[in-house]
Amino acid sequence: MESALALLTSMLSVGGVLFGVLVSVWGGLKSKRVYGVMIPLFLSGLMVMVIGGSRWLYLSVAAIFVLGGTTPLLNAHSQTIWQSQTPRELQGRVFSVRRLIAQFSWPASTFLAGALASQFDLSVVTIVLGAVLAGWCVISMFNPALIRVEDKEWIEAQAARYLAADRARAAETVEPGD
Repeated sequence: MESALALLTSMLSVGGVLFGVLVSVWGGLKSKRVYGVMIPLFLSGLMVMVIGGSRWLYLSVAAIFVLGGTTPLLNAHSQTIWQSQTPRELQGRVFSVRRLIAQFSWPASTFLAGALASQFDLSVVTIVLGAVLAGWCVISMFNPALIRVEDKEWIEAQAARYLAADRARAAETVEPGD
C-alpha cells in the first residue's frame, strides 16, 4: 500500500515537472490562451474521474501523471492572461487578492471533500467532483465573456455599454428639483 501511494505521488510530481518543462520550452499558446486554461482543467476533471473509478494501479498512475501535468499548463496560460489584462499599476493588488482566494479555496475544498467522503463512498465522491469540474469547463466554453477575455476592444466596449446603462439608471432615479 505504501509503495502504491509513493508511486502515485511520484508520478503526480513527475507529470508536473515534465509538463512544466514542456510549456517552458514551447512557450504556450500565443492567442486564445483561455483554451490553455480550460482544456487542461477539463482534462483534470476527466483524470479525477478515472482515478476515482479505477481499480488498477497503473491506470491510476497514468491518470495522475496527466493530472499533474495539467497544472503547469493551465497555470502558465492563466498567469499570462492575468498579467496581460491587468494594468501594471494594479497587478500587485489584483494578484495578492487572487492568491488569497486560491490559498483559501485549497483548505476549504479539502474540508468539503473530506466531509463528503465521510458521508458517501469515496470513489463516488471523486467521480462526481471530477464530473462537476469537467462539466463546468464544457459549460464555461459557451460563455462569451470568458472566451473573449483577451479581446481588449470587446472588453472595453462591454465596459462602456455597462457604464452607459448605469448612468442612464442613475439619471432615471434623480427626481426633478433635487
